[in-house]
Amino acid sequence: MASQRSGSLEFRNARILDGSGQDGYDGHLLVADGRIQRIADEPIGANRVIDLDGAYLAPGFVDMHAHSDLRLLHTPGAEEKLTQGITTEVLGQDGVSVAPVPADLKSEWATRIQSLDGTVNGAWPWETVGEYLDELDAADPAVNAAYYAPHGNLRSLVAGFEDRELSEPEVQTVKAELQAAIDDGAFGMSKGMIYPPSSYGRDDELEALAESLAERDSFMVSHVWNETDYVVESIDRYIDICQRGGCHAHVSHLKVGGQQNWGKSEAVLGLFDEAEAADHRVSFDQYPYTAGSTMLTALLPPWARQGDSADILERLRDAETVTRIADDIDSPGEWENLARAAGTWDNILITRTASGTHQGETVAEIADERDLEPVEAMCELLVEEDLDVTMADFIMSEEDIERFLADERGTFCTDGIFGGKPHPRAIATFGRILERYVCDREVLSPERMAYKAAGRPADILGLEDRGYVKEGYVADLVVFELSDVSANATYEDPFQLTDGMDYVLVGGEIAVENGERTEIRNGSVLRSTDEWDGNARPFFDRKATERAPSE
Repeated sequence: MASQRSGSLEFRNARILDGSGQDGYDGHLLVADGRIQRIADEPIGANRVIDLDGAYLAPGFVDMHAHSDLRLLHTPGAEEKLTQGITTEVLGQDGVSVAPVPADLKSEWATRIQSLDGTVNGAWPWETVGEYLDELDAADPAVNAAYYAPHGNLRSLVAGFEDRELSEPEVQTVKAELQAAIDDGAFGMSKGMIYPPSSYGRDDELEALAESLAERDSFMVSHVWNETDYVVESIDRYIDICQRGGCHAHVSHLKVGGQQNWGKSEAVLGLFDEAEAADHRVSFDQYPYTAGSTMLTALLPPWARQGDSADILERLRDAETVTRIADDIDSPGEWENLARAAGTWDNILITRTASGTHQGETVAEIADERDLEPVEAMCELLVEEDLDVTMADFIMSEEDIERFLADERGTFCTDGIFGGKPHPRAIATFGRILERYVCDREVLSPERMAYKAAGRPADILGLEDRGYVKEGYVADLVVFELSDVSANATYEDPFQLTDGMDYVLVGGEIAVENGERTEIRNGSVLRSTDEWDGNARPFFDRKATERAPSE
């Protein structure tokens, strides 16, 4: 149920991480009317006083790449996010999501994105971004939510699921629909270059959309064409498109996949250095695990994913086509071949199926059970489950993960896909960063972590009064004792909530107390032009701001 405004609350003796990356400091903080009213060196006084005894107090964390688009409609309490310290989720990812949708393609879109974003009972009652956000608002979520306009959805308004070049009038229509989506509340545009129909976008089309985004000083967010053998070339291509169009480039779930490519993180960050030297804004998000997770259909060659769901299933039932799929997977090529990147079918773990069978088994184990070759077993499973299968693919190295974590241009994300036995990143990402990479390995300082988890995301999104512990800002806050944080979720048992977040406040109301969820749901659906107080995203770079607590 929704919260009622409580009286004033003072956190005393806090070690404040203000979200700027500067050194933490000791202080007392007063929350009232949903905002941080005062930060002082001496006790302030309030209706309720909580002595933190030196525990960290930080701005609430922002999950910069989430897949709760439909989950928040039926599970608005978001316990698995709040107990990580997450107070804001960013939806509409990978160029394929829930809005906008053509009326005649709602059913097909619902089928296509169910593995990523889940389902709801009945037909979607929305078509536009604004209508979807209204529906989300009515669900009364416990966390804040922001949304990107997905490129594939925009494209489907003029071309459905056809793999073809758009005409100039069609490109202009897509640009107009993008502008309408931003007016409705989208913060930018996402694209997913392995997910149809976003993957059908040509570079000229994407450059035109980058130009449209630049008119609002907005940004493009991309799952790039290849995160394995051609990861450097793909990111270079993406940054170039954004540079030509004049918009900020943000890379989704930055990674380097495939053992033969480990170490290329240095070259990727070199591309970011070059872009910044040319006065071009770049950023990225990342999760701290060596396995990715997505739809099992992502293992198929691009030609095998064309058309609607019925077309794909028809191919997978044909023995000759399955042989061709196996040959393509076994051969080097420029497409995103995640099976080759994994090296062995033992590294492809099934996390969810529509029927609930085979969850927690590898493709190699399923193939052995059925006395089939792995590709045959994969295709057979996809047919049985009507394509509704997700996986975890173990393709990354710790060295690359740590190099990206240390870079201040990055932000964090769960990329959380729920259902079945999901990748533990959905439940434990931020706890794992604090426990493993801040406390144990010291890859990040607590101050740098808070900046990347809250301040930098707020700057990227253009949130003027969130993401920092500052007087007058919305009181989205998290309190933790670093040594107590434990990310408990595992691949074998993912639904173990993170421990150690003593308090989490959303809009000034306590959503987590003593590590346990309260019944309060005080999240807000954030809409771009409202948050920007205008038609264009404001530019923020607040990491250098000096602290000025009240006397």
